[in-house]
Amino acid sequence: MLSEKKMVQGLPKIKLPNEVCDMCCTGKQARNSYNAIISFNATRKLEVIHYDVCGPFEVKSVGGNRYFVIFIDEFTRKLWIYLLAKKGEVFGVFKKFRLLVQNESGEVISRLRTDGGGEYTSTEFNDFCSSNGINHEVTTPYTPQHNGISERKNRTLVNMIRSMLKQKQMPHYLWGEAAATAAYLINRSPTKKLQDKTPEEAWCGVKPSVQHLKIFGSLCFKHVPDQLRRKLDDKSQVMIMVGYHSTGAYKLYDPNNKKIVFSKDVKFDETKCWNWKDKTSNEFDSHLHLSDSETDEVETEEQEEIVEDTNEEGARVSNRLTRNTQPPSKLRDYERFPDQAVTNEGDFVQLAMLAEAEPVSFEEALKQNHWKKAMIEELDSIEKNDTWRLVQLPTDKKCIDVKWIFKTKLKPDGQVAKYNG
Repeated sequence: MLSEKKMVQGLPKIKLPNEVCDMCCTGKQARNSYNAIISFNATRKLEVIHYDVCGPFEVKSVGGNRYFVIFIDEFTRKLWIYLLAKKGEVFGVFKKFRLLVQNESGEVISRLRTDGGGEYTSTEFNDFCSSNGINHEVTTPYTPQHNGISERKNRTLVNMIRSMLKQKQMPHYLWGEAAATAAYLINRSPTKKLQDKTPEEAWCGVKPSVQHLKIFGSLCFKHVPDQLRRKLDDKSQVMIMVGYHSTGAYKLYDPNNKKIVFSKDVKFDETKCWNWKDKTSNEFDSHLHLSDSETDEVETEEQEEIVEDTNEEGARVSNRLTRNTQPPSKLRDYERFPDQAVTNEGDFVQLAMLAEAEPVSFEEALKQNHWKKAMIEELDSIEKNDTWRLVQLPTDKKCIDVKWIFKTKLKPDGQVAKYNG
């Protein structure tokens, strides 16, 4: 250009060389501009499945997982997500996914598009695809643009997970529940590739309902079934909404016991959330306007300990140190009784009779004929109904301990109706 346009003086005419300058390539080569050579033109369900793994996450989920894998149907844009503890589980999850979607749709997977990760390129994986007529397309190394549908969806999911946890100040180990909920919502949200349809409707053919949706992480109250409580026990339990179940139930997290449960009998308070920073109190306490002085009992700093020892015969013995409790100040002028002092009909029973009626140990029960008779009746009932049979214990197995529970069934007037052993 300097020579042709005579922008300088003294420069001879230069002829452009045809050879490739290896020094220029070594020092200055850049990537070519990206063109979408791989087309996205699926014409039926399961014709092309996009597939990618995201992780590892720094914190394990409630189920001990560090990764999630997503599957996207190119034609309907339906999204499936599975949580993984390690990448080695990818192949097993893919086989389960394949059976699921092929049974639901009546179609078969024709092409599978992944990146060049080791979890997709193993001999076992390639042999499975070949034997089932699946064309496994592996994108060019270091070119995530070729698998753009999966890569963008991963970014969308991670952004949603981060925002959902932040909204209710939830701990990071609930990211797995947030990921599953985010995928559930994406399938019921609009997308540019579908005309006036959601991915869920495109896949199932039925317009989905969203009336049941609640704010992720909201405080809720799960009904406790009658079979799991006594007459004066609480009829609801505070929980945290963390997802949805295919049966229409809600997925709930119990922050006290750190367990996931499902229930349809739930009341929501979407304006409140659990106080994760304070382990001794929560928003449920403030919702009921309770203070520390109004709790039933105040525990001292001495904690309960279980010390295991062995006796001379090698049997394990547990020495339980009981915790010391003191009544709240407001109840010190009253005489308190345990729950057993009142029958189901509301009648008061003398404590002396209760203490005498129910033994606290097996040895104590053997000293009283009526309790010994109750135990014999229980054993006879077990044998009559063929509940179990005696067998030789295998050398590699351990026995499960059983425990005798002694309860006295009372009449409305407080008299003993039956001894249950």
